[in-house]
Amino acid sequence: MAKVKLDLNGFREVRRSAAPIVTELAEDVASRANSMAVTKGASYEAIPTIDTPEGCVALATTGHGSEQAVKAMVDNAHHNTLLKAMG
Repeated sequence: MAKVKLDLNGFREVRRSAAPIVTELAEDVASRANSMAVTKGASYEAIPTIDTPEGCVALATTGHGSEQAVKAMVDNAHHNTLLKAMG
């Protein structure tokens, strides 16, 4: 049986190279959530990609601090809008 040695630095770079795609997916989810929102005035947003030690992550979120964000939190709590927007 042959031994396999992984190039962990290379593997990490591959996971981080998907950043534009991950950001685009988060924006798509936020857009779908905005179109599905039942609560009037609710506004979902996408947060661009952030690099982590494991790779990268982007978020579709209700946001915080604004009136639209509070309405989005209520909308998401009652209707699971973000989960439904993921497909």
